[in-house]
Amino acid sequence: MGVETTVNTLPPEARMVARARLWLVVAAVLWSLSGAFTRLITSDTSVLLGFSAHEPAMSPLAMAFWRVFWGGLFILPFVRPGQIRATWRMVPVALIFAFMNATFVASLALGSSASAVLLQYTAPFWVVLAGWYLWKEKLDRATVVSLALAMCGVACLVIEGWEDGHLLAVGLALASGVGFALVLMGLGWLKDLPSAPVTVFNFFVGALVLLPVVMGQAFPTVAQLVVMALFGSVQMGLPYLIAARALRYVPAREAGLITLLEPLLNPIWSRLLAPESEPVTVWMICGALGILGALVARYWLAGPGKQPPEAQDG
Repeated sequence: MGVETTVNTLPPEARMVARARLWLVVAAVLWSLSGAFTRLITSDTSVLLGFSAHEPAMSPLAMAFWRVFWGGLFILPFVRPGQIRATWRMVPVALIFAFMNATFVASLALGSSASAVLLQYTAPFWVVLAGWYLWKEKLDRATVVSLALAMCGVACLVIEGWEDGHLLAVGLALASGVGFALVLMGLGWLKDLPSAPVTVFNFFVGALVLLPVVMGQAFPTVAQLVVMALFGSVQMGLPYLIAARALRYVPAREAGLITLLEPLLNPIWSRLLAPESEPVTVWMICGALGILGALVARYWLAGPGKQPPEAQDG
């Protein structure tokens, strides 16, 4: 009540910006639920929640399929017929999105949520490195510092994964971060197209690529279908719509800082549901400090003409 009253006392333009910031917070919280939904499928939550959807076991790739399938269905009604435009450029971007989705969900299922989300958040730095290497873009001092912090954070998480026997999960999370960077560049390539139909196309192609895997496995239970439907719609589809509207009023740099709530909250929800899946180690803390510190520096110090891409969950 107090927040809403304060917002309503602002001038109309400032009121829209304030509300957009609140909506970005909501989007970040919803994005942060990816680990929690994964734990509902991979862990026995019957004691805590009174029900469990972890049996029979669902493969990480099947989870990735249902996530984008339900996410695409959720956003589809918001696509207006006049927005639909087809171009061959959408195909490679959608295939890269499919790769990113599969590796991200697999890393969540096989390792810790904290590592998966933090390593996916390295995407802006892979974009910067690609610009420097491929297009000879200059790196300022703030960017070099951010890159150094991020790579130190990545090194800490790799060491943590090595020691805990989760190196495959760390590798998949790193791959999802690179995939996310390529998706960000691909979306820049498609910026002349309406975003909603492009997103739905990405989701459905991501599901189509994984369909052969799902067809060879047992059909999910009703409980698993409900969890995955919520995973795709609440964690993926809904925050996309919220963020897309909020970004009309909030600059990308500020949005990037607000959405850093996601990697902070994600392991908390996962730990509440399955404490054993989220061990807190020195390497994990150092990795988090490195990557989050790098992101804060990157977004905070970016000049007006050098807005980094928004860090949104894959």
